Amino acid sequence: MDPQPDVIFVIHQIGSGADGGIQSISELIAHTPMLKKQIITNIETAASARWARHGTVTIWPSQEDLHGARGRGVRHRFRQIAYRLRNNLRMFLLLRATGARVVHCNDRRAFLSVAFGARLAGARVILNVRDTLHVGSRSTGLWRLSLRLSSLFLVLSQEMKAAWMKALLPTSDEPDQRRKFAYLYSIVDTEICQPVTGAARADLRRALGMPEAAFALSYVARVDHKKAQLAFIQQALPGLVATIPSLSVHFVGDFQPGTDPYCAECAKAVEALGLGHVVHFEGYSPTPAHWYAASDIVALASVREGLPRAVIEGLACGASVVSFDVCSVREILEGHDCGRAVPSGDYDAFVKAVVALYQDEAERARLAGHGVEIARQLFRSDVAGRAYSDIIRELSGRKGLGALS
Repeated sequence: MDPQPDVIFVIHQIGSGADGGIQSISELIAHTPMLKKQIITNIETAASARWARHGTVTIWPSQEDLHGARGRGVRHRFRQIAYRLRNNLRMFLLLRATGARVVHCNDRRAFLSVAFGARLAGARVILNVRDTLHVGSRSTGLWRLSLRLSSLFLVLSQEMKAAWMKALLPTSDEPDQRRKFAYLYSIVDTEICQPVTGAARADLRRALGMPEAAFALSYVARVDHKKAQLAFIQQALPGLVATIPSLSVHFVGDFQPGTDPYCAECAKAVEALGLGHVVHFEGYSPTPAHWYAASDIVALASVREGLPRAVIEGLACGASVVSFDVCSVREILEGHDCGRAVPSGDYDAFVKAVVALYQDEAERARLAGHGVEIARQLFRSDVAGRAYSDIIRELSGRKGLGALS
């Protein structure tokens, strides 16, 4: 173990293959070589093996939820509290032993597991928020407490920063709390996420099983309620199929209909609509960039998001992107004229946006080309890596935060 890491990352993994938050923090860990890092996580995965190339990885089991968890009850809650108390104590002792000054929590579950112990040990705590609140959420009180306990409330875009500041009023309007808010765009690895053209693209489509003459739409996300594949199947696909005869739809992400009721509902909906010849559930793919690059359209119709990786990686891979205007989407797609954002929940508008691009190949190509440029400008590893390293230096030195706004 490094006797004095510059930053200790605490990362809760839900066990899902397709997890944008884990991909984003992995990029940040990989592209800050100037920092000494220790990583604490709850399970061993391919991601934790990757982190081990950049710092010491330690497993602290927790009782936080995993993807597809069922049957939570009173016993689960008591065990969760017990694990949080234990891990807060472990963090207190670790910080006293190493002298580390900054702890980065990758979401609120990680934050609640260690933040109290970290603050008692005198460390500064980053709460890295990667999503927005549920509609009608009742947990704003706990979020306001989390804001007060954190040293930096770090989000993923300007739009997301504004949304959280509004959600956490009146606490977020206090000068000492307001200054904690900052944003840092996620990193996209443009060596992996890049366009594929010509014969190479035709070969890639064949390898992925995309029909040669198909108009291919990919929806890259684990299949669950938040990503809203079921509503997309029921409310958007009939209109798309009726207008685009060559349509081929590929859902790429964790798909377990045998054990997950939501996945089973999606499969049944496809069968009920008679769309089995159009819709393909591809399951988790370790190479989502292949799907982005091979597709004519990348679609996303989530209920809520922070900064969707399907959008930013799709842009980098040269796909035309159509998405509901969940948080950050208008900032990226409309703010930089590189895709189409439609009102959330308006499936008719979604269908019209996809059909318009299907019918206008020149506009589709323009958006795709411009999207690649925008992704290379906004999601650069060197810029984000330097900005984050500056944050850690400032927090370690107890200086005022000036690296981000």
